[in-house]
Amino acid sequence: MKQIVLILLIVISLFSCNSNEKRSKDFGAFEMMLPPGYKKFKLQGIDSYVGGITNGKDSLIFDYGWYSGDLSSAATNQQLFAIDTINGKLAEITRPKIKGKGFTGLYIDKAYKDNKITFIGFNIEDEESILEAFKSIRFPDSDTTINSIKFDFSITAAPSSGRKLFHIHCAACHFKDRNMTGPAFSSIEESKFYSWILDTTAIIQPDSTRYSIKYHRETFGKTLNEIDVQRLMEYSNSDR
Repeated sequence: MKQIVLILLIVISLFSCNSNEKRSKDFGAFEMMLPPGYKKFKLQGIDSYVGGITNGKDSLIFDYGWYSGDLSSAATNQQLFAIDTINGKLAEITRPKIKGKGFTGLYIDKAYKDNKITFIGFNIEDEESILEAFKSIRFPDSDTTINSIKFDFSITAAPSSGRKLFHIHCAACHFKDRNMTGPAFSSIEESKFYSWILDTTAIIQPDSTRYSIKYHRETFGKTLNEIDVQRLMEYSNSDR
């Protein structure tokens, strides 16, 4: 986070804004309607597309690629979080509890194909304009008919890493790489996992097994959301 803050300060010192400038929306990999007075810029990235937007005073940096980080490093008791849908894409959004005193950011894990995207800014004054801009982000396969009207922020949606979620919810019955009470977590089928935890329309077949689909759904279906399941699957497929 210190590096992000330093970059933002440098960017603000290099860019001046023109309040009459038309909104720009073409970023190549995605589209986004900018608030009045904002312009886009590029930065040098390693294995990802890095850039940002600025009005000369407030700036946000984005990182688009396979390895873009999430918002977990911003998860402090000074932040609020929301999980919502932006043009068909499940997204995490954060803003500070006190306006202008913390991070304003966005993370989409499944932005386009295998790419993720993160937007992050620090001490943003015109927070509402940025949150509205977030709602406009579109990728080649976005569904513009499915979109949030208003982000519902709370302190309970703070993101957790897949590793942390695994140790909280799964480690009592699963090892990562070998069988235990349950199968090795690295061999869990993603489609089955989603069905067992989240798909309430799936028919539950009679099962005498103690830790059956019914057990998993009743135990974890109300505590894990789609973002959590995505992160657990990322951890399952990782080498960590």
